Amino acid sequence: MGRLFSLLGLSEDSCLICGGEIAHLEQGYVCEGCLMEIKPYHPFNYEKLGLISRYRVYGRYESTLAEVIRLIKFRSVKPLAYTLGERISGHLGDFLEEAKPDILTYVPVHSWRLWSRGFDHNRVLLEGAGVKYDSLLLRRKHSKPLAYYEREKRFVTVKDAFGVRKELADRVEGKKILVFDDVLTTGATSTTICELLLSLGAEDVFFYFLAKEG
Repeated sequence: MGRLFSLLGLSEDSCLICGGEIAHLEQGYVCEGCLMEIKPYHPFNYEKLGLISRYRVYGRYESTLAEVIRLIKFRSVKPLAYTLGERISGHLGDFLEEAKPDILTYVPVHSWRLWSRGFDHNRVLLEGAGVKYDSLLLRRKHSKPLAYYEREKRFVTVKDAFGVRKELADRVEGKKILVFDDVLTTGATSTTICELLLSLGAEDVFFYFLAKEG
């Protein structure tokens, strides 16, 4: 990780966002001052999103929250995923209490991305939040991050990209399932997964997003 600090022109005692000094009690990548800027955003315009029964968004994909997400996903700063998971735990917990799902799961990365990054960021975020989850879904197709594609191309890219693990497929029917994902943009990934789960007999599909673009 020292190479990352070097590339950014920072010492290993510097915050990766503001460049300020990091106290020894902090996690070592982003200072407490920057982390304190990450807060739930209200109110969002919760427009209809495919067949999803209900969804919740923690914050806007901008400023410090966006910077932290990019560090996690594109710089492989795993400890920040735990830290961010801790910060959203109360907000996520409130939605879990509201939705009362039978299963909490997450949008997984492809095995190639898992190998290159070294971890599945959505899974680590849930671990940081301290909630019980199941690895229900699998990603069948590898592609560039959806941010590289135009809106219509995103829907084509995620078509048939996901499946349910064979050993867990019989748990879907009649269940309320809440899926965790990082960033809501066009809704291509979430609507595709929702349709998959409903086709397997899920009663309701909910989503929780860490951030929303726009």
